[in-house]
Order: sequence, then structure tokens, then C-alpha cells
Amino acid sequence: MDVSTWDSSSQAPTGSRQTVRANAIQQKDQYAIVVATFTGDASRESAAAQRNTLARQYPSLGRGLTIRPRSRGTALTFGNYENYEDSAAKKDMAILRSMKTPQGKPLFGQILLLKFKPPRQWQNLHPYDLWTVRREFPKIVPLFTLEVAVWGDFESGQYPTNRRHAAAEKYASELRSRGFEAFFHHNDDGELSAVTVGLFGPSAVDPETGFYAPNVEALLSRFSDRLVNGQPIEIYFDPNNHALGSSVQQPCLVEVPVD
Repeated sequence: MDVSTWDSSSQAPTGSRQTVRANAIQQKDQYAIVVATFTGDASRESAAAQRNTLARQYPSLGRGLTIRPRSRGTALTFGNYENYEDSAAKKDMAILRSMKTPQGKPLFGQILLLKFKPPRQWQNLHPYDLWTVRREFPKIVPLFTLEVAVWGDFESGQYPTNRRHAAAEKYASELRSRGFEAFFHHNDDGELSAVTVGLFGPSAVDPETGFYAPNVEALLSRFSDRLVNGQPIEIYFDPNNHALGSSVQQPCLVEVPVD
């Protein structure tokens, strides 16, 4: 597609129903098209330079570009959409994918529609919130923790959001009172709340064997069951033949989230 006349073309992407103001404070989830990502200490400067270059070449595109900080760098995004099914987003993604450089190559290497959450209020975190780990160690990736319990409604109507949150936070407090370094983590997109214990660096898992490091095994020996809604879960060796026996699901190592 020839974009040299983009500003007068009906093929220009709309950028959605809303305009993202450059200095606006994001208050709720936003959906935007990622056109480029940057890493390293100068990632924001690189994103700004790319945005300026694109704005000079394609003013209509430039007006819809936003620089968004990420835990591992910076994203350059286009538009602001209602959700993953927004028809305007699908139309704009098709147009952006069709854009070519003067040499005939795709202008963008990859186009993705992603959800961006509002900036986390780090100073307001509960001291047992797992996100406090990221506040203290923002650049150590990966970090691991042992998931020992999880709560979810699973369409039962028994654990709405408030009750799920309260159950996880209560159990984390109980474990803290017993001397464990426990955290709670609310994944409201997945409608789950988890409790984890301990913190481990990249060496927690052997990359060749997948075995846990001795310090992980030592903590695992203190928690024989992974609780689901407060109860241990039996895992059958063969779901189609319960006569073959079962075992209780054990806690598992999970990565501390970064975004």
C-alpha cells in the first residue's frame, strides 16, 4: 500500500473511538496495537526516536502513537480500543500490516493488540502483596516463588472476587504468623487468587533436568499439598481409570510476574 498520501486517504487507520492524550494519566485498562518494542536502559529514548521518525513520514500514524513503559522496556503503540474484539482494531491492524517501507519491506515487524493496565500504585501495596517483590527487584528476571494455595470461583458462585481476595490474604497472614515469607497474588483477569511462599533466583530450577534446587526442595517438604479453595486436590494417575490410584497435588514453583 502506498502511504505517501495517507493523510488524505480513506485507508488511514482510525486509532479507535478515543484519542490517547500524550500526558493523560491512564485510569483503566486500555487496548492498543503494539507496533514496536524496545529494551535496555535507553528503551524510552529509542521509542521516542522511532515515534518522531514515523510522525514525520506519516503524520496520521504519528498522531495515534503512544509510548508505554513496560517492566522489561518500552512499547510503542497505536490507538486505543474497547476490547480484543473491537472491529476498529481489526481494521487498523490490517492496514498497519500492509504498510511498506520505500524498499517494499513491511514497515512493522510484528503487530499485536494487547491490553495495558493502569500504572501500578507501588506505594499503596499491601506488604504481603507479591507485587512488592517486583517493586524491590524490578530488573531481576526470572524470580520464582512456591505456590501453595489458590482460590477461584470456577463458575460455582462460592468465591466471588471479594471472598476470593479475603481468603488468600487471610492465609498469607496466617503463614506469616508461622514464620514463612508468604505472599498473596490476585489475578483478576484469570479470576484466581494465589498464596506463595519463599523467593528464589534463576537457579531455582535446573535448566537441563528441570529438578528443583535443594533450597526449593527444603521448602517444598514443609508444604505437602497445594490447596484449592482450602482443600487438597487428588490427581488420578489415569482420569479414565481411577482404580490405578491417585496422588495429592503438590505445590509448584511459579514465576513472579513482571507486568
